[in-house]
Amino acid sequence: MTAARVDRRFGILWTAIGLAIVVESWRMDRLEQQHINPWTAPGLVPGLLGLVIAVLGLVLLLRRPVAADAQPADAQAEPWRVGLALLLTTGFGVGVLGTGVPFWLAAGGFVFLAILLFEWPERRAAGTLARGAVQAAIIAIAAAAAITLVFQEIFLVRLP
Repeated sequence: MTAARVDRRFGILWTAIGLAIVVESWRMDRLEQQHINPWTAPGLVPGLLGLVIAVLGLVLLLRRPVAADAQPADAQAEPWRVGLALLLTTGFGVGVLGTGVPFWLAAGGFVFLAILLFEWPERRAAGTLARGAVQAAIIAIAAAAAITLVFQEIFLVRLP
């Protein structure tokens, strides 16, 4: 199966999921009888997130022309990447969160390791491992700061 065909199938899937979230968010009780502020209605944030998921699903669906099906996939499948993703996410969720490590440090470490390890083969072949590590560190620091800021200041979620 070509990469274009996979993109279109997953684009359809993500668009359907996003639209289902939007529909169910719209059906949620808006608590009008309690005279709450409309901006605090329970379905507002899930509805907006569902809309974003649906739009990104459409982007994925429409970004490659149908003619791209005739072309072979760009890269060979690499099963080790799936294993690495499972290891990183499980290690983050089970091994780091809830152990007293500050969330910003755990998130930054996860982003740093994910970037560094997923780019490792290409960077090693190109001889740019040190540069890749520096770039991964810069991105991880920015991501950790942004994640912490968004959750604590916008969503008002107190992080560990």
